Amino acid sequence: MINYKLVIKYIGTRYYGWQRQPKHISIQQVIEDNLESLFKERIRLIASGRTDAGVHALGQVANFKVKHHRKPRTVLDFLNANLPRDISILDVEEVPLSFSARFSAKGKSYLYKINTFPDPFLYGFSWYISKDIDILKLNQALELIRSYKNLVSLSKKGDYLREEIDIREINVRYDGTVIDIEITASHFLRHMVRKIVAHSVQVGIGGLSLEELRSIIEAKDSTKGIFIAPPKGLYLKEVYY
Repeated sequence: MINYKLVIKYIGTRYYGWQRQPKHISIQQVIEDNLESLFKERIRLIASGRTDAGVHALGQVANFKVKHHRKPRTVLDFLNANLPRDISILDVEEVPLSFSARFSAKGKSYLYKINTFPDPFLYGFSWYISKDIDILKLNQALELIRSYKNLVSLSKKGDYLREEIDIREINVRYDGTVIDIEITASHFLRHMVRKIVAHSVQVGIGGLSLEELRSIIEAKDSTKGIFIAPPKGLYLKEVYY
């Protein structure tokens, strides 16, 4: 068996997320179908994690195991020649059989883009907010969130193997028009980044106080965190191994 690692970039707009779906097109399905055409055998991609419908990726990682060998460059060139133009393979390499894109990951970075001016070129790639955002309060909300390990209140309801989150870094960049929020953590719960961003924005626009945000987090109840940012502003930036 040969184990291949892929680094993948994609625009998620017209896909129903990463994971293969019975009635909807997904990123996983499109890449697997092309790999099966090349290798002439069944392919199952293991991703670092699922991205939801409409979410983009700058550096998603996946691996797959096959019986037949192809040079990494052959795989790279074949996929980039045949995949739709909204999916690109950045790198292909052979890795040890023990490598798993999901279970070998040591951390991830997500980027969220907020646009404060109506720009049609950013429409499908950021969250447009017309209200004035207090960047200082936005940062205070993000720092408050970072101080907690349990962020179940800021995630989708579910049974999680690891509820304790180690948020390693949060960086905010604002160029006067676009706000970039980059979050690096040990791992992420479903909808966690989108809820972190949405609740921090609520603090920034005056719709939520820091104390109210603290109460939501400390409730450890996913039904309390009601705000969620749209998927089109979210990017899986990098996975660390």
